[in-house]
Amino acid sequence: MGNTGSCCSCEDDVQGSEDSKRPGRQARKRSPTEFTIILDRRNNEGLGVDAAPEKVGTLEIKSVTPGGLVDRWNQAQQPGSREIVRPGMRVVEVNGRFNSAVGLIAACRETEVLHVAIEP
Repeated sequence: MGNTGSCCSCEDDVQGSEDSKRPGRQARKRSPTEFTIILDRRNNEGLGVDAAPEKVGTLEIKSVTPGGLVDRWNQAQQPGSREIVRPGMRVVEVNGRFNSAVGLIAACRETEVLHVAIEP
């Protein structure tokens, strides 16, 4: 994600988390204000954000780096769109993982298509 608040991306670290003990995939109740962005990391490009883990299991976006995947997502949105990612917003879910900042960071580092739920 970035240097701020990053931790080990090793899957072994995530294996002991509560997320890995859940049978199957549990649904999270979505907030009416959140939105989902889709980012393709299959070419191993960085997201281009600095984010800090929060005790509630989310990641607070501190900055968006020009030229990164998130910045390119933002540039593709219509002017005034509510789906532009800005500092102060929170990552609440990535590809079905939620309630764990460590799990969100690990999911963001995977080289696949990411579905990232953002809470303004």
